[in-house]
Amino acid sequence: MSVKLINDANILLNALIREEQLDQKKKMIAQNISKNIKIDGFRKGKVPLNIIENRFKDKIEQDSQNEALNDLIRESLKELNIELERIIGNPLISKFQKIGNDIEVEAKIGIFPNVELKDYEKLIPIVELNDISDDDVDSRIKDLAKSNGELVEISKEKGLESGDIANIDFEGFLDETPFDGGKADNYDLEIGSNSFIEGFESQLIGMQKGDTKDINVRFPDNYNATHLAGREVRFNVKLNTIKERKPVNIDDDFAKKMIPNNSEATIDTLKENIKTQLYNENKSKAINDLKSKLIENLIGGIEFDLPDNIVEQEIDVIFRNSLQSMDKDELKELQSNKDKAKEKRESYREEAQKSVKLTFIIDTFAKKDNVSVNENELYQVIYYEAMMVGANPKDVIERYESNNMIPALKMTILENKILNNLLESTIKKDN
Repeated sequence: MSVKLINDANILLNALIREEQLDQKKKMIAQNISKNIKIDGFRKGKVPLNIIENRFKDKIEQDSQNEALNDLIRESLKELNIELERIIGNPLISKFQKIGNDIEVEAKIGIFPNVELKDYEKLIPIVELNDISDDDVDSRIKDLAKSNGELVEISKEKGLESGDIANIDFEGFLDETPFDGGKADNYDLEIGSNSFIEGFESQLIGMQKGDTKDINVRFPDNYNATHLAGREVRFNVKLNTIKERKPVNIDDDFAKKMIPNNSEATIDTLKENIKTQLYNENKSKAINDLKSKLIENLIGGIEFDLPDNIVEQEIDVIFRNSLQSMDKDELKELQSNKDKAKEKRESYREEAQKSVKLTFIIDTFAKKDNVSVNENELYQVIYYEAMMVGANPKDVIERYESNNMIPALKMTILENKILNNLLESTIKKDN
């Protein structure tokens, strides 16, 4: 056996699996099967080994090879004095070839790299926050008064305009099939609020009461509902009525309505609450605006080796996901041309490397700062997604679980927590 540490994240193994090793493995595996299998005509545990070996030949062969390979991996780690816990993912097998009755093996084994966060503070962009003015607070209170006013139906010769409230029925179609969460009746939508997918509200402008219209939009690539992310959809929309809100009086009674848990609330109390709310909104926006810059800095400024097997695995994931949003002609070309498909897959290598690198960085910060994701945080995100698309939360949870998407969602939540913490650490205390 020859074993070599290529770098801090990859081991190259060259070895022979001897015939006698495989034979021993096969015998043990067959014996284990015979202990638990029930075959007509034989008592449990009394089935002759030759029958087991014939009936389960392929399984025994595969399992014996896997076990022998795992033995080689453990031996190689021992020789290099590397803990078994550092192994990550499945090895990349570049050669598994029969030489006589032996098997020649060449494999690359991925191990967790050592990620050093030395001087990482220099990589965090500074979050600058604007002061909240009295005019900002007053403007928000006026908006609240308007949005809490009574809804009244109006008629307009010009039809629906920005600022109006459209009461609509709508149903969404993906490839001409209705999708979950894409339907609602008598929904009040403020035009210009940007609360729907980009392009939806603007296409409603000019509609008259009773009109129906098809709206074509594209979901964002990073949309929470992954089955809709990046997809073109059609909504059939009916405009039932056009409404507007009558503003309410801004006084202490209004303040009590806005702060229902404080019976002593006044306009001054409401102003303090609004000021805090605006500060938090500004902070959240400033942090979100800098996240991509922080990610770029972390990836570019923290150097370590990546396990090749995990990179290849990530390339496969990105490539498979990309197929869902490809047009039919491009998809057909890739299916008929292996070289084109290989070239297309390879084009995602840099993206995959960055994704894998960021995952290791986030994992290192999480361990350093003892940050994790609990079930409440996980299900809050899922419930929010369900609410946004009008789906049953239970159905969304089942979809995540059945498609093994929970680990990826946890990693996304963890990533956001770590990035938020890093950026928030730069905010001056007097803000």
